[in-house]
Amino acid sequence: MIVDLHTHTTLGSVDSLIKPRELVATAMRAGLDGVCITEHGNKKVGDAEELAREYNFLVLGGFEATTELGDILVFGVDSYPRDISRAAELRRFVEEAGGVMIAAHPFRNEITRRAYRMPRDSLTIEEACEREVFRLVDAIEVVNGWSVEEEIIFTQEVSSRLALKGTGGSDAHLRTQVGSCATIFENTIRTEQDLVSELKAGRFRAVDRRSGEQKDPAYWSSSHENRTDR
Repeated sequence: MIVDLHTHTTLGSVDSLIKPRELVATAMRAGLDGVCITEHGNKKVGDAEELAREYNFLVLGGFEATTELGDILVFGVDSYPRDISRAAELRRFVEEAGGVMIAAHPFRNEITRRAYRMPRDSLTIEEACEREVFRLVDAIEVVNGWSVEEEIIFTQEVSSRLALKGTGGSDAHLRTQVGSCATIFENTIRTEQDLVSELKAGRFRAVDRRSGEQKDPAYWSSSHENRTDR
């Protein structure tokens, strides 16, 4: 079962160009079996269940929390109090609620974005493995739609060394990105609780469905989207 675990829409992301119904229709055309809407903030959107019924397609809600240790995808929790500001506090809350946390694109700034900025000292695998965030999450997003190949290889190595399973998600903000990266689950997922259970059990793997040229973040531009959809 192929699910895009990381997408953004106009429901809750000002930088996304994807309307909720466009997301579902595009996910179906992309050959996905499901999609998760993960807006930035401290709560999941309320439209996922309605969209799932309307399209008879798996649409689940989650959210992407911003912490001092980086962005974290959260599933199995409707929301968390705004006075929670640190990753360790979020972990305690999510764990008590029975949810899961995934470190989202944990090396984007050091690797992918570095390719478009001034060079700086490279992060080592050993240094990366010592980061506190990896002691707090249940999995690592090893394949992200905006990541260059170097970042993916690096993140997969960290995932392997720490014995933390790796997920995939497009992090789509454009329709053409939906399903470009995803997670393959061994078992059928029908509900958010199924998703949480399968993530906790580790019965999944990441998949990069992009072409070679799509692995360059510069490929994803609004002008390309407009050209592709004509």
